[in-house]
Amino acid sequence: MEEFAFSFDGNRWGHNGPYLVSRVVDRLANTGEELNCTVLPPIAFYPVDWTKISGFFIKPNDQLTAKWAEAKIRQLSTSAYGVHLWNRQSSRFRIEEGSIIRRLISDHCVVCSRHV
Repeated sequence: MEEFAFSFDGNRWGHNGPYLVSRVVDRLANTGEELNCTVLPPIAFYPVDWTKISGFFIKPNDQLTAKWAEAKIRQLSTSAYGVHLWNRQSSRFRIEEGSIIRRLISDHCVVCSRHV
């Protein structure tokens, strides 16, 4: 997380994801210490594909969608550390009241919640 915070670059594809992991592992490997690290599955930071990110911004409009949203919130609560929002797609979306993103911001984002 320190490497991410210090070297974030949103203009370079992969810099903050796969290449970040490679940089950290390479640096630690050069210390001579035994590495005891785990690479997390995609759900940990990429719980939704870029083609479906809009569903996270929309308020559920029927019972089936509401059940899906509840299940996704439960899944995120147990399996995710962060949610990649695919800014190229999501920057044009409005955050609807009752949407997954609105709920995540309200429940977890200490910086964002006062602005929503």
